[in-house]
Amino acid sequence: MTTRQNRQGMGEITPELERLLDKDSVCTWETLDEPSRQRLQQAIAGTPPACIVYPETPDALSRVVAACHRQGWRMLPMGNGSKLHWGGVVEDVEVVVSTKRLDRIVEHAVGDLTLTVEAGATLRHLNSILAQSRQFLALDPSYPDDATIGGIVATGDMGSWRQRYNSVRDRLIGISFVRSDGEIVKAGGRVVKNVAGYDLMKLLTGSYGTLAIATQLTFRLYPIPEASETLALCGDAEAIASVTQTVLASSLVPTAIDLLSPGTVKSLELGSGFGLLVRFQSVAESVNQQIDRLRQLGEKLGLTATSYRDDTEAQSETDLWDRSRILIEADDPQTRVLGKIGIRPTAAVAALKYLEEAFSGDAIAVVHAGCGLGRVRVPTPLATTSNLLNLRNHLQHNSGFLTILEAPQSLKRQLDVWGYVGNAQTAMQQIKAKFDAQNLLSPKRFIV
Repeated sequence: MTTRQNRQGMGEITPELERLLDKDSVCTWETLDEPSRQRLQQAIAGTPPACIVYPETPDALSRVVAACHRQGWRMLPMGNGSKLHWGGVVEDVEVVVSTKRLDRIVEHAVGDLTLTVEAGATLRHLNSILAQSRQFLALDPSYPDDATIGGIVATGDMGSWRQRYNSVRDRLIGISFVRSDGEIVKAGGRVVKNVAGYDLMKLLTGSYGTLAIATQLTFRLYPIPEASETLALCGDAEAIASVTQTVLASSLVPTAIDLLSPGTVKSLELGSGFGLLVRFQSVAESVNQQIDRLRQLGEKLGLTATSYRDDTEAQSETDLWDRSRILIEADDPQTRVLGKIGIRPTAAVAALKYLEEAFSGDAIAVVHAGCGLGRVRVPTPLATTSNLLNLRNHLQHNSGFLTILEAPQSLKRQLDVWGYVGNAQTAMQQIKAKFDAQNLLSPKRFIV
């Protein structure tokens, strides 16, 4: 069925899906609330979708996807849509499928430190419940108030806690999902030591909703630490680079260690120059000893050192790490470009110096020092195609990359938002063909 034929049959879609669900679970574009419409408009090009559906059970989701598969209707999976506009611009979508009503906790095994939950549950809500058992889910994504568990996994969205807890896929031990033909599939299990079957959790993590739609996920949990404190070091680039490498090679065990551009340091009112945020979370005595040791090291190199007590159980506007995240996320995608960057860790400070010079001090950037991944925010007047391509070339020459997550659609159409130069593109295309031969799920959002 051609795209033109699909468009001519748009009027048939809503009644068909209402027969599978109920009218309260199907919303047309005209009746959709304005905030949701704006989020979708940032992600979708061309004709708006016929409807947005909100299945309340995995079986209901399966029926919807199976019907779309039979009819050849293209689908855009989403949770709350907080990161729906990340990546490529989606085109020719007939149906948006939201998992936000799949939000139940299936099992919390307190003694085993595991949690099984449906994909539409929000991270903020889950951690508020887990806190009652002195446990937490070690994920720190963008837009945590709205981010659903399924969306976090689909985008592989992990922040500063990468230093201690690694990536999203390292937290995930089980998954259930709906294939593009509507079949329900399970992989992994509900115990930490699980080695049975193919590791589909890793394959689906970071696939941006192009392979399947997650319905249920199982994670490993951690106890809430007794104490948490952060030391902010500020000064010249060479001293920051030196102290960073010393910390990473030492016996210190930070849960987060981030390099900050001068623009970020200034905006957070931490001081001047380049910055390093180092967070320690453990028993109080260990935290105090590590903070003192790092402070002495920084002061020997001429860096200013300021310590901050963290809130270990709840995020707040005064928490330094929240302020750093909010700063990166600030402003509308129409007025700034948000990119994900990667760089060889030993070249991270040099990359921040390049950003400072190339964007006249107006770039806000954070790099997780242990792995070289990070975020950069640039005002749209400076985010020209040539400037972004020059930044991408600089990063690629240092074994890194630049992915455009958020930007005006006009800019995204002028350049490849992924800029992938690896040798796995053919393999990714083959995997996509196996999972979704008709290319019905999130067309053109990911690498094509």
